[in-house]
Amino acid sequence: MIIAGLSNSKELAEKIARKLNVDYDDLHLRDSADGELHVKFSNELKNQKVILVQSLYPYPNHSLFEVLYAASSARNLGAKEIIYVAPYMAFFREDIRKEKFECIQQSTVCDLLNRNVDKVISIESHLHQHNLPGKLFSIPFYNLKCGELLRKYVKENFSNCKIIGFGERAWKLAKHSDSSAALYNKNKKERIEYSDEILLVDDIISTGESMLNNLENLKSDKINILAVHGLFNEDSYEKLKAKANKIVSSNTVVHETNKIDVSNLIAGKLMEI
Repeated sequence: MIIAGLSNSKELAEKIARKLNVDYDDLHLRDSADGELHVKFSNELKNQKVILVQSLYPYPNHSLFEVLYAASSARNLGAKEIIYVAPYMAFFREDIRKEKFECIQQSTVCDLLNRNVDKVISIESHLHQHNLPGKLFSIPFYNLKCGELLRKYVKENFSNCKIIGFGERAWKLAKHSDSSAALYNKNKKERIEYSDEILLVDDIISTGESMLNNLENLKSDKINILAVHGLFNEDSYEKLKAKANKIVSSNTVVHETNKIDVSNLIAGKLMEI
């Protein structure tokens, strides 16, 4: 087995390789003078199981092309199996056609992966009930849950906080940490006061706009924020930091808030399959 780290996930890929005690390939990736992507492996891949680790953020379009180029190259170099690990999977939130003639990103990306890799592993992917993996993938797809990782981190660092799920999806995550976790309905912009310190749990923070628009309605001495995937587009992190006591994310996407390590979760699944 060879673990190959692509541009967004090299540190995480190295951690996974160390935990599995297998070779790590620091994939060479560069853009030529005219902007074309160039990919080169460092190891012999013939008859190897090759694991490509790449979060699709930042630069999701370019990041996806890195995966496709690397997968195609690994196949051409004789790899016996190619597994794509997407700690954060982009393109999944646009899963239905909302306007006439528009592209459905999710189905397009799944089709590309079906054609180029043998299995896909992701973490807490944004999948709705009407679009489950069996309908999207013709290859095995594993959507790993990190509830236990969150529970352990919250127990060790936020044991005295009132846990609140920011929306339905986040509430299901929050209940892993505390079965009495409250649901905050962000669409209704509820005004709620808490006498305790609170921990607001979300699955993804991108622009942070929804959370920022609702923080004024949550009254508490201290507000902490935990997100599985912290994208923090543009200046959203600075804006949230001005209102929150602590902000924590997992290392599915590299950010200064990374405190929760998902490498064991991924390594464990790779050992199973």
